Amino acid sequence: MRKFECRVVREDQYEVEFDEAVCNEEWMEEFRKSFYDFYTLEDHAEHIAQCRARHGRGIIEGYGVPLENGKAPYWADRRQINYAINIKVISEDNDVNVDII
Repeated sequence: MRKFECRVVREDQYEVEFDEAVCNEEWMEEFRKSFYDFYTLEDHAEHIAQCRARHGRGIIEGYGVPLENGKAPYWADRRQINYAINIKVISEDNDVNVDII
C-alpha cells in the first residue's frame, strides 16, 4: 500500500458571539451534563470555531445551527437554529495549501 504524509495549512478567523441572557451559567451547567466540561463562553467559542473550521457549515453537536453573520442560514431547518449564537465569518481560507512531505 502506498502512503503519503500530507501537511494541510489553512487559516480561518471568526468572531463567535453569545446572547448572555440565554448562554449563561445555567445553560453551561445543562450543557456539561451531556457534552463537554466547558466552564466559560471562551471555551465554547473555541470549540464552535474549531468545529466550523474542520467541518464547515452545519449542525454543531450540542449547539444546533448557529446564526451566520447575524442571519439564519438559508439551508437550515428552522427548528435547529440557535438564535443565541452567532458566527461572524471574518475570513475562511479557500486556497488550502497541501504539502506532501
